[in-house]
Amino acid sequence: MPASFYPLLAHPWGGVVIGLIVAAISVSLLVCSRRLRAGQPTGRARVAGVLGVLAGALSALVLTGAAMSMIEIRRLADAHPPPGTLVDVGGYRMHILAEGDAGGGPTVIWIPGGHAQGLALHHLHAAVRGETRSILFDRPGTGWSDPGPFPRRTATEAVELATLLEEAREEGPFVLAGHSYGGLLAANFARRYPERTAAVVLLDASPPDAFIYAPAYGAAALDGLVRDAERQGLDKIFGGWTNPELAMAESETEIGEVLRKQRRLLADVGEAMAANARRPASSFATASIFQEFSSRIVSGAAPDLVVYDGELGDLPVLVVIPNATADAIIDPLGMEEGAARRAKNFFERVRVRYLEVSSDTRLVHTPPGTGHNYPYETPEFVIEVVRQLMAELGERDPSPSPS
Repeated sequence: MPASFYPLLAHPWGGVVIGLIVAAISVSLLVCSRRLRAGQPTGRARVAGVLGVLAGALSALVLTGAAMSMIEIRRLADAHPPPGTLVDVGGYRMHILAEGDAGGGPTVIWIPGGHAQGLALHHLHAAVRGETRSILFDRPGTGWSDPGPFPRRTATEAVELATLLEEAREEGPFVLAGHSYGGLLAANFARRYPERTAAVVLLDASPPDAFIYAPAYGAAALDGLVRDAERQGLDKIFGGWTNPELAMAESETEIGEVLRKQRRLLADVGEAMAANARRPASSFATASIFQEFSSRIVSGAAPDLVVYDGELGDLPVLVVIPNATADAIIDPLGMEEGAARRAKNFFERVRVRYLEVSSDTRLVHTPPGTGHNYPYETPEFVIEVVRQLMAELGERDPSPSPS
């Protein structure tokens, strides 16, 4: 699908526009058929008439599905209003949920993996908001945020986050805790705004190498994710979408177990998350952001996307990764022995790429038996890592004593 369609399709009313276009085509074909018949009936007149009728039937189906989808999305939006604040960041709004008192220390910003809505890490936010100021936010297109401009890019979203914090009058400094793809955004923010960053916690963060050079997956796998997101977005627009995570959560697989744990941890916000996921913008924003690794884009995007060795100076950076082999990632793929060995070596080493971005990086291993999704497998561990870092930062920069 051409990415130029995303700005239209990201809105629920995009389906109505498409339906009206198909209806206009139907009318044009029927008028053409009538004019041809008025002259002298020909095969062209009959073909135009048949196509006009078919287009008319298609437009009726499209408009019906789009209207029903719009009504459902509106109903869900009314039932689940934003818990935080919608802030204008330059002609479109982003949602921010900021709670707790920093008490003179840094504020924590949680950034979930993928291109997920902020509530995906609500369980971590809820655990620390009584101790410090904690922030969840929705990237454009996710949660309660407006779709925003396309294309979606990590570099763009780092600037958008900075604008959001400034317009919301969140002063910082900030500890950015990003999981997986969210870690890439955290590192990009820190590179651009070191004066506003107190530390970075990379929760098995995704370096660009993992998408571009991976022997087992690489950019081809991301192309599949883009197509899946596009299909889901179209299903949402025309009312035929069923959340695929529902079936995955019932499966006796590793991802099924993680999703079940995630459900339990996020039970109090689960309905709101499901309502937000129904918006087509979430799918097309995901499709757009993953395209930054496509072969036709990545060479131009890389300088703005990659955080090079040493670029974070002496900023404290925790690289928190599972102390495990890549067997669980590679073995199910059934690769030839030599290729599998090479792929495992790559994935085990790529996890420590971020150790070179600062002179003050520290490697932290997660508890035994945990994998990439450890923020859901062992949330208490993540919370304790952040608490200890916050305490250390408080000791480094004590509040001035009263005069």
